[in-house]
Amino acid sequence: MRYNVSALLKAPIGAQIALTIEEGHCPLKGDLTVSFVRGTIKLTRTDRRIMAQGRIKTETAAECVRCLEPFNLPLHIRFEELLTFFPTAPADKTYHIGEDGYFKLEPILHEQVLLATPLQTLCRPDCRGLCSQCGQNLNEGTCHCSANADDPRLAALETLL
Repeated sequence: MRYNVSALLKAPIGAQIALTIEEGHCPLKGDLTVSFVRGTIKLTRTDRRIMAQGRIKTETAAECVRCLEPFNLPLHIRFEELLTFFPTAPADKTYHIGEDGYFKLEPILHEQVLLATPLQTLCRPDCRGLCSQCGQNLNEGTCHCSANADDPRLAALETLL
């Protein structure tokens, strides 16, 4: 996902370029992948940098924390980042436009997907999870486990009910 923005490097302050993003399956850094990337990015020339403002929709693979089923997690990402013109050092961690005039979206997208992904992903808000005794997925049907706790330490408390 490289985009030529070399015209913006020599443009006057305030010049803008709008990029329309339409990408398919995209592997990102590490083992993170997204199913698609759609959206727009507005690049604005400032005094010494370029302001990137984006709105992106994407999906990534996730696992439900309740039922442990895999599902595609939709993400709606909004970001604002300042891009430097050229990397100042090999270890420079800022986002930049290379000397060839191309803007790479992958580093920003990787970070934004990680930030937008919730710590506890749910396949749906009303997910019922797994039975704690037999492991049956309660979204697919009920199990035949006893609803009462069979813990003998609680037997004395049952007489109070």
